[in-house]
Amino acid sequence: MADLLSRYAPWIACCLSRGSDAPLREADVEQLVAELGEQSLAGGMFVFRRGDRAAKIHVVHTGRVELSRELGSRRVTLQILRPGDVFGDVPAFLGEREPFDARAVEDSTILSFDVDALIRLLQTKPLVARRWFVSLAERTAGLQGRLVDLLAGGLESQLASILLREADDEGVVHITQGQLAEMLGVQRSSAQRVLKSLENGGLIELRYRKIQLVDRTALLSLLESEDSFGESVQSV
Repeated sequence: MADLLSRYAPWIACCLSRGSDAPLREADVEQLVAELGEQSLAGGMFVFRRGDRAAKIHVVHTGRVELSRELGSRRVTLQILRPGDVFGDVPAFLGEREPFDARAVEDSTILSFDVDALIRLLQTKPLVARRWFVSLAERTAGLQGRLVDLLAGGLESQLASILLREADDEGVVHITQGQLAEMLGVQRSSAQRVLKSLENGGLIELRYRKIQLVDRTALLSLLESEDSFGESVQSV
């Protein structure tokens, strides 16, 4: 217990209490750590498969995890999860089967909670419960953003939206061109063609397994059709 606490308590406090809205007390973090299980996965290995019983809730500690599923003859990627991201809690809370495959994109460490233990913790620790509900709301907002990505006018604006959302503080997107194509549900050649056009226009720089944003302002200008879409929806 002491070893787990020393290794993970600061990291968990950072991930689950971002901002001043829902600070976690040291005792809350300690109890949360006590319920942890740790799993190390090599790139390509699955955390779970679609249809598995949702008995645990997971947090990405290191690495990245892809949520995807087969639709007909192609695989569609819903989301690429990064350190601090929570997944699996919605089907676990609802008592449903996993709706997606969760696969490590690279060597990753996953921390997992037993759903019954976490429910007991949420019932007795209001600050932890509050943070978890905020996390759910943030992820719901993110999924709504992904929906806008898919409904935006053209492939160029869809890609621009995803690139801006997925970029880190240095403007680097750690998603491959193939993964971007899967997130948009298009052929890889189509995504590569638009990405090359954006690079030729000086908006991005394509690197090995990542993309560097060069001109955020120009990328934002490509989302005008998305803004128009949003205004038209609000006016209905």
